[in-house]
Amino acid sequence: MELSTPLIPSSIALFVLVVTRVGLVLTLLPGFGSQAVPLPARVALAVVLALALTPFVRTDTAALSESTVFALALAREVVTGLALGLSVAAVFAAIEMAASLIGYQLGFGLAATFNPAFGTHGTALNSLYLALAALVLFGTNGHHLLVAALARSFVLLPPGAAMPDADTPAAVIRLTSAMFADALRIGLPVAGSLLVADIGLGLLNRMVPQMSVFFVGLPAKILLGFFVLLLSVPFLLRLLAHVTTDGLIGVVTRVILAAR
Repeated sequence: MELSTPLIPSSIALFVLVVTRVGLVLTLLPGFGSQAVPLPARVALAVVLALALTPFVRTDTAALSESTVFALALAREVVTGLALGLSVAAVFAAIEMAASLIGYQLGFGLAATFNPAFGTHGTALNSLYLALAALVLFGTNGHHLLVAALARSFVLLPPGAAMPDADTPAAVIRLTSAMFADALRIGLPVAGSLLVADIGLGLLNRMVPQMSVFFVGLPAKILLGFFVLLLSVPFLLRLLAHVTTDGLIGVVTRVILAAR
């Protein structure tokens, strides 16, 4: 009589799949995935979330004991985790893109620095906008919605069940267009004002060629930019609240539906 034992227990295999998806999403999360957060803390949070979510995952765990089935499911989970993580990162990339647009128009591109907290390279406005986005995210309980969306992903897309179809490229295009649209909406008040200022300075240079427009216009543009930014803070906070809550959940949902 021959006894056959599974290579991997089904419960452990299921946990590995869940922690793979959760860990990749957390790794690609701006700020949390940077070197400012110690690696043991990131691993511990991924393991804790996976332990909390694994009992609620409904899937056929018996087949996961086979090595070929588990390897295929693990590969699909890596792709799923990367897709979800990149979709979350795209939301914050839109915010950083808007800050870069404003910063370079103000002339801050000459003083670009590296931000170790977020692992990005940009102007001082990049750090300001990303810090505001993080504060709004936690202030509006957006991190709770992110965890809920992650738990919902295991319901709509069980571990190892991802299967991209013909609509996947269209979903990627929609995600990219939404990122650029959000960046334009966030940076439009200040960037639009600076564009009008550039047009005015160009006309002034044609009317008074003797005036050094660069030395006169640069301080004026900085003052105008910060003045408009100060006036648009209430609008900016409301827009960031929408982007980091409804926008974030919408992006994650579109990625999940595209992989079903």
